Amino acid sequence: MNYDKMNEFDYNLIKIMNEVILSGSLSRAAEKLELSVSAVSLSISKLQRHLAVELFIRTGQGMKPTQTALDIHESFSHAMCIINDVVHQAKNPAKKFSHVKVMCSDLIESYYFQRLHQQDGLQETFFSFTNAALSNHDECVRNLLQSGNDIVLSNFPLHHNSITSVEIDSLDDFVVLCSSNSLLATQNMFTLSHYYALPHAEYCYSEVQAKKLISISHPHLNSEKFNTRKVVYYSSSLNGIIAAIERSEMIAIFPTKVAEYFIDKRHSKLVTFALPEDIHHEFLKIYANFVTRTNKIRGVNNIISSLKTVELCR
Repeated sequence: MNYDKMNEFDYNLIKIMNEVILSGSLSRAAEKLELSVSAVSLSISKLQRHLAVELFIRTGQGMKPTQTALDIHESFSHAMCIINDVVHQAKNPAKKFSHVKVMCSDLIESYYFQRLHQQDGLQETFFSFTNAALSNHDECVRNLLQSGNDIVLSNFPLHHNSITSVEIDSLDDFVVLCSSNSLLATQNMFTLSHYYALPHAEYCYSEVQAKKLISISHPHLNSEKFNTRKVVYYSSSLNGIIAAIERSEMIAIFPTKVAEYFIDKRHSKLVTFALPEDIHHEFLKIYANFVTRTNKIRGVNNIISSLKTVELCR
């Protein structure tokens, strides 16, 4: 290796390449870096000549990074996390707060994380959340590797050689929710007729996705009958769904322990019914995904252990 040549290398070129990857285009990267588009383009060309490899492919959707560029980006992001943490600790020697960025659905934040704040082991952990309906595997991988998130919580494991996935919970018991002021609340049980007659509220999932999660085994019903249920409200806001149910005749199917949490701890005006035997809801699993080489591994493991402990101690 020619160390003299390495010492002459301009590491700002990596920073510029990294911003192009995050921004997806030269113009957006230039705006973020407060440079001209031509300066960004020249920097990318200079870096490609130095490495003797292609770093980007132009597509109709913007600049697509090659695998080499992504590998460099991952190492650069990891190094910058370490540097930023060291600088933060140097500026704040008396403060030992750990900053963890979490991407998850509104349901996961509202149900799982709201119960962690009083735990002694996490008193000095500062959480920042990005809520998203995480239904696309590749998008989840991108958000974890390229968007600065420390943990992505999803309903499926992420398969990538740089990512570790840990199952923290399995939701296998579901109930029907309705308002305590609704006519349904006065009934002794919930039937398949109620399922089709009453309007539904759906959390996050589209109609097509909801069909994949719920199946009907009644011998006199065909698939066309399933389409007659009335889904009138969709939302990625858990609190929005709960509020809509409380103020209407709408119903929703929720994990039992989430429903109990809102009734017992949040005092929501809701009533639960057991699902009819003909209605089957697919199990939902919760996975914590993180970059295996993260410099925050101790904090990440602490959070995952705390999430598991909360579920075991319910």
